[in-house]
Amino acid sequence: MFGPGVSFNDEIYPPLLRCETPGLDAVEWAARHRPAIDQLLLTHGAVVLRGFGVADADAFEAVASSLVNTLYGDYGDLPHEKDADRVYKSTPYPAQQSILFHHESSHMPQWPSRQFFCCIQPSAKGGATPIVDGRKVWAALPEELRGRFEALGIRYVRNFIPGLDVGWEQMFGTGDRDEVEERCRAQGVECEWLPDGVLRTVQNAPAVVQHPGTGEQVFFNQLFLHHTACLEPSVREVMRSLFGDDETAYPRSASFGDGSPIDDDTVALLRSLYDSLAQRFPWERGDVAIIDNMLVSHGRDPFEGDRKIIVAMGDMVSRAAVS
Repeated sequence: MFGPGVSFNDEIYPPLLRCETPGLDAVEWAARHRPAIDQLLLTHGAVVLRGFGVADADAFEAVASSLVNTLYGDYGDLPHEKDADRVYKSTPYPAQQSILFHHESSHMPQWPSRQFFCCIQPSAKGGATPIVDGRKVWAALPEELRGRFEALGIRYVRNFIPGLDVGWEQMFGTGDRDEVEERCRAQGVECEWLPDGVLRTVQNAPAVVQHPGTGEQVFFNQLFLHHTACLEPSVREVMRSLFGDDETAYPRSASFGDGSPIDDDTVALLRSLYDSLAQRFPWERGDVAIIDNMLVSHGRDPFEGDRKIIVAMGDMVSRAAVS
């Protein structure tokens, strides 16, 4: 199926494609087997390539490029890897804390259908990239919650407050307020400039989508990265001391699409469900993990020691195309 010199193991998760032949041209191999890899992703949501000699950002970008039509180079939430226009550093977040599960850019008007991770340096301890199948989350939700999320979606409010989140200039790649407003209008995002110069954006997005390739319902969102119940208790207390009880003034917040609150107990139930469904694999140097961003969400475990994972995204999907 994948040619001589490459073994396939689908008895583990994610399935593993291991190169057993030194000197194999990884880019040519990946391009030739892209249809088979795409089919694996539709079934499993993720696959890992191991032993293909991917040692730096250039090699990673070349392999990722062979598996999508277009890599995305205008993502404002992550810093670019040095001298790489279409490869990013992973989220700069404290090593001792987890990054909670999310589908990349699922709250935005467009998102990547494919996301790639490459391990340049595995950590000494921890640092896995856990993944959860959004189809399984949707199937496991209580019927009442499924109905509310499907009918109402999620409203995301974001305040680009200097020192507490990325600046709006970095996010939009411009310092021109008029351009920011025009782009928000074109994408159906409400925006306003607060008196202190902070940009506030408000947008409604689905909480569940139908996957265009499989037709299945997928719980697909960024609730955990925006809901204030997911803040560390001490951080939430600081936010409350700064902004009072109005959580829409926090850097990020989320509610149902009609503005009604998603209560903390619902968020706790969802986090428990994700934790019960999460699957992990140990990173090895040179690993390339490929995920179908619409089928599976990902996070990051705490870690010790040096760790470097770089990221690429491709073949963007618009919300309008799947609505």
